[in-house]
Amino acid sequence: MRRLCFVLVLVGCGGGGGDGGPDAPPLPLPAPSCNPASGGGSATVAAPTLVYTLFDRWHEGWLASPAVADLDGDGTPEIIAPRDELLLVWHADDAGNNVVWRASTGGRIWSSPVVADLLPGRAGLEVAVASRGQLLAFDAGGAALPGFPITWRDELRTLGAGDIDGDGALELVVVTNDPLDGTNRRDIIMAYEADGRVVTGFPPNTGGSAGCDDACYVTGGYDQNLAIGDVDGDDRVDIFAPHDNAYASLHAGTGRAFDAAPIFDDRTKFSGIRMMVDYRLAQQGYADNEAVDEQGHFTNSAPAIADLDGDGTAELVLLGSVQNTNQNDRERGVALWVMHHDGTRPGPWVTPPKFPGFLSGLWDYGDNVVGITNQPTVVELDPARPGKEIVFAGFDGRIHAVDAQAQTVWSYTYTTGASVATGGVVVADLSGDGVPEIVFNTYATSGGGHLVVLDAAGNELHRAPLPDRGAMPVPTIGDADGDGDLDIVVSLKDGEDRVRQVQIFDVAGSSANCLLWPTGRGNYRRDGYVPPPP
Repeated sequence: MRRLCFVLVLVGCGGGGGDGGPDAPPLPLPAPSCNPASGGGSATVAAPTLVYTLFDRWHEGWLASPAVADLDGDGTPEIIAPRDELLLVWHADDAGNNVVWRASTGGRIWSSPVVADLLPGRAGLEVAVASRGQLLAFDAGGAALPGFPITWRDELRTLGAGDIDGDGALELVVVTNDPLDGTNRRDIIMAYEADGRVVTGFPPNTGGSAGCDDACYVTGGYDQNLAIGDVDGDDRVDIFAPHDNAYASLHAGTGRAFDAAPIFDDRTKFSGIRMMVDYRLAQQGYADNEAVDEQGHFTNSAPAIADLDGDGTAELVLLGSVQNTNQNDRERGVALWVMHHDGTRPGPWVTPPKFPGFLSGLWDYGDNVVGITNQPTVVELDPARPGKEIVFAGFDGRIHAVDAQAQTVWSYTYTTGASVATGGVVVADLSGDGVPEIVFNTYATSGGGHLVVLDAAGNELHRAPLPDRGAMPVPTIGDADGDGDLDIVVSLKDGEDRVRQVQIFDVAGSSANCLLWPTGRGNYRRDGYVPPPP
């Protein structure tokens, strides 16, 4: 690894928040939403400085957000990053090639690794990854866990962890893009114990535990299509999985499918509710005019479960592309659905807010460069607004922030070109003042990738170039070298042989006082869950 002893020149181009353009005055910052660091921090966010470059061979990255964790408990953090068919674990030091251990999985690792205490009582943390049709799990030193690997459906593009059966230990949940057919039902969700056993009740639809009828319209999930959290207030986490259609599955940890509210005609289960933009049509279940009426489509939707309004019960948060119902006009931007566990919509969300602009991102770009993941980040940006805010990338070259009342807070243009995209945003306080910042990286078909830092009002603070085609995975914020400052860890799209795979940027003066959504899917369980406050 090479430690670069200079600060990159950072060029800002977004100007003021709210899409005011480069000459617009910046929008005012909200009040702190977190406790400040010891000493109060600073109102100035230091420019990220490239300090480490980790390398191995040529392996490229897919959509796996890296992790920073002390796997073995020795006080030194490890950096965990899947690179194509390898799971690589580094230490951040000046050598650059200090790979602690590696595991060859035999197939590309699409989604982010789970890093957690999967086996309580055993020393250290465990790491799990989905690799093509296999689920693999390793101990802190890289040895395969008993019962793994497990082979199910090819390809498993989604992985998360949660205690779905209430036994006090985490289970691993996967979603496939290749549905299992049987008993006139289809399944895309499987769940496993940390010793490799199948969780009772799974697969839920074909196995019968879901209780699905013929109106459960299940098909595959292509990109991190999973959130795991308690949606009904029973203190048991549930499984939410959107599909490559206008529907989504919602299951309890027993496999039981959640019931649809009676207002949905001829639909008994959540997975029978067609996500029409018009609430009346969603209840009806079909369009009045298929050329005009709109629905969601959730091929690449990575959802969230969060208590948006602070009432103590979480809502389902789902960002999807918008199309007409006969699906011959699909480039209508994105819309944001918020629902209860029976499919009903809270008052402000009866009509999902739409962001209709379209540059690119619905379709893959080619040459292993994939489209935009529709993933909302749910955080408290502005304590003066009731509830939490939802931050996400549209297909319009913008990052949008929407409040709990479905009102747009700000929008920021990160590109005006159709060849530049982002995988999603992370949020943490980078100056210790209690006001969080928004961080994301971009990727492009040829050049154009950047690391970007915004303030909580959507004003651009810093922009640093990334090499080659940038980075498709969501970055991770954590203390990668144990020096007390936060680092931004970027897993690059391209892997230059013996030169670079992962870049680590230090943010001077930062601390871990406020890590609201510091990695892909919010945490290292990759569950997309923001629980209600205690």
